[in-house]
Amino acid sequence: MTLARYVKQSFERLTGLHLHRTLPRGVDFAYDVVRSLPRLRIETVFDVGAHMGQSVREFRRAFPVADIHCFEPVDATFKLLQSMLAHDSRSMCHRLAMAAEPGRREIAVGAESSMSGFREHANGRDMSVGGIEMVEVDTLDRFCAMHGVLHINLLKIDTEGGDLDVLKGGEGLIGSQCVDLIQVEAGMSPSNTWHVPFDAFRDHLAARGYALFALYHQVPEWPTGEPHLRRVDAMFVSGRVIADNRAIVAPAGK
Repeated sequence: MTLARYVKQSFERLTGLHLHRTLPRGVDFAYDVVRSLPRLRIETVFDVGAHMGQSVREFRRAFPVADIHCFEPVDATFKLLQSMLAHDSRSMCHRLAMAAEPGRREIAVGAESSMSGFREHANGRDMSVGGIEMVEVDTLDRFCAMHGVLHINLLKIDTEGGDLDVLKGGEGLIGSQCVDLIQVEAGMSPSNTWHVPFDAFRDHLAARGYALFALYHQVPEWPTGEPHLRRVDAMFVSGRVIADNRAIVAPAGK
């Protein structure tokens, strides 16, 4: 046994921690992209359900020159988002919801705007404690056609139960694999009736040439305190990007 291996094993026994030569997949999204998709350049990001910009801050640190389109339909939350991004010239805020069809729809606003979603996605939960707003709704395909966006490198969706409808509104872009990476909030437990089940996303995207890339932000069944997973942020990658990176990605170390 080498000295380095002896020190590593001794440290792990003493601390209960496991040392990796590289981060495991699913810990740091930006690291995973650089390591596993070295030919992919993140230049255009869509954050659908941007809320107050929590994800935007992460994206900006990871991709400093990317154009980030942020979509948030709730008025009070949108104003906070605008304020947070006031000095970021490459981030654009759109007071819009995204769905399968354009139009105007009612959205239920949670307490202090901490959560919001279309009323039909509430599944019995009272989402209206912050009121009901009428909001403008667009589709990914329609918005991109109107704004000259031909390709999206990263599409992040967090719409409290409406994520699959957002994908359906981007059938043209996604069907032609003009979106490289897609992140959705997926339900992992039958008792979670709030989020779209993971299998529905997997099947929908597999039929359009996408494969699972990684799972992030794994959340246990917190309402009941049970240990199994309630939801995850599931990231899918297009077959086009897989093929483009297949020949140059080194095998992952053990």
